[in-house]
Amino acid sequence: MALIRAAALKDIPSLQTLFLQLGYQTDPENLKRHINDAKTDYNVLVAEAEQDVCGVVVVNFITPVHERGLWALISALVINESARGTGIGQKLLFAAEQHAFDKGCTQIELSSSERRVRAHNFYENNGYKEVRKRFVKRLADPSL
Repeated sequence: MALIRAAALKDIPSLQTLFLQLGYQTDPENLKRHINDAKTDYNVLVAEAEQDVCGVVVVNFITPVHERGLWALISALVINESARGTGIGQKLLFAAEQHAFDKGCTQIELSSSERRVRAHNFYENNGYKEVRKRFVKRLADPSL
């Protein structure tokens, strides 16, 4: 049974490993800043099973000018490869949705790489629908 909780500093090595499974090299100092930050415009939640962090979801909250209410944006959802298919992803997704609902969000959205077909099926099976294309333009590297 997985426990869902807020990320803590002790989780940084596990978070780095999880984000690497998505292809993201994550700076531990950046993770430390985000975990210590008291802002309320995002949540970092982890799933812990048998005292090991096996999943993470990052939920960002944005205020659209053109609509009432907040929107929630899942910027990352990663389940350790060894724990995929065990229900942990669904628990993290539900926790993210609950946080969004509690904050008064009118919608929650996410994006997923086109090559992650298994993830797409997971999201669709949990009530998400593909509604638009996403366009991205990289600007300056924040590490410079």
